Amino acid sequence: MKKFLYRRKKSCVFIGIYFLLLLFVSHDAWVYDTTIVKVMKVQTEKTGEKEAIRGEEEAYYRQTMQGVILNGKWKGNKITLKNEYNYSQVTSHKYHKGDKVFVHASENGEKLSGKIKGLKRDTYLAAVGGMLLLLLILITKKHGVYTIGTMFFNTAVYAVGFHFYLKGGNMIEICNIMVLCFTIGTIFLLNGFHKRTWAAVCSTLCVFTVIMGLFHFVMYLYGDVDYSPMEYLGSVENPAQIFEAEVMLAGLGAIMDVAVTIAAATGELIQKKPDIKFLPLFRSGREVGYDIMGTMLSVLLFTFGSGLIPGFIIRMNNDISFWSNIRYHIPFEICRFLIESIGIVLAIPISIFVSAIFLKVQVRRSK
Repeated sequence: MKKFLYRRKKSCVFIGIYFLLLLFVSHDAWVYDTTIVKVMKVQTEKTGEKEAIRGEEEAYYRQTMQGVILNGKWKGNKITLKNEYNYSQVTSHKYHKGDKVFVHASENGEKLSGKIKGLKRDTYLAAVGGMLLLLLILITKKHGVYTIGTMFFNTAVYAVGFHFYLKGGNMIEICNIMVLCFTIGTIFLLNGFHKRTWAAVCSTLCVFTVIMGLFHFVMYLYGDVDYSPMEYLGSVENPAQIFEAEVMLAGLGAIMDVAVTIAAATGELIQKKPDIKFLPLFRSGREVGYDIMGTMLSVLLFTFGSGLIPGFIIRMNNDISFWSNIRYHIPFEICRFLIESIGIVLAIPISIFVSAIFLKVQVRRSK
């Protein structure tokens, strides 16, 4: 009973912290140097229609908004804002009463006016991000804390990697170090320090080495892909390195997941039956791999596909055909998907083999 009450109190504390975070973020205008305005009144009028790219008529609107400044030297003063947007809102935005916006404010006689720079979204981000962290802690308890620590660790690794690249570092060398940090840090933080963890780390690094070797072999054999469709190509000097870095990092999480699952299953089998032979061990691990292989491939497909949908639709609305999109604008995603899928499939036998070696040696030493 005491344990139940303790858990209940701890849950209430975390929920209270979550709501305090929301309360703080919703009243944090004083933290920002940029002027923030809360929209109190909105008047919207239709200004007309223009012909869109595909020939349809698209409506255009003008908004006149009254707001209150929340920070800075004009705090508490009223301000008038204007905004124009079209029906599709591809390059414009419609604002509503209660929205908080960043504004470049200026005095025009006795009245204040300003130009909207963008919507203040930190409240929504705090609500969603805080809910994720709260559910991780309440549902998975200490494992949720480890997961949160892993997320912050990986974010820090990304930040450090970008910092060194902007300082003039070699992209491929930095990505190799990042892969090593991601693999060791993530697996050890989530699974602890034991033989299974070492087996999962070595399996992941072996699979990574194999797929990057295949990547370089194919590139050497058939030449580089056509980088001309790559967006913002004129702003970079090394598109081949950028593509290679994407391949290195794109499916690492999925490969780690397969390696950890296989290592855990192999470890359980060896623990329950220490004298198990390699062939039945391999078959059992392979069956586990079959169960997760399809779902992990689907995760990769959905991840790459969801990132393609917005650009795909915009290009088709600009009269670029479906097959032209496939041929010219998404070859990189297809290449990444195929390479990472090969990595997931190879992770099954490699993880079984590496885990069997690590854990069988441990059993022999204990005997």
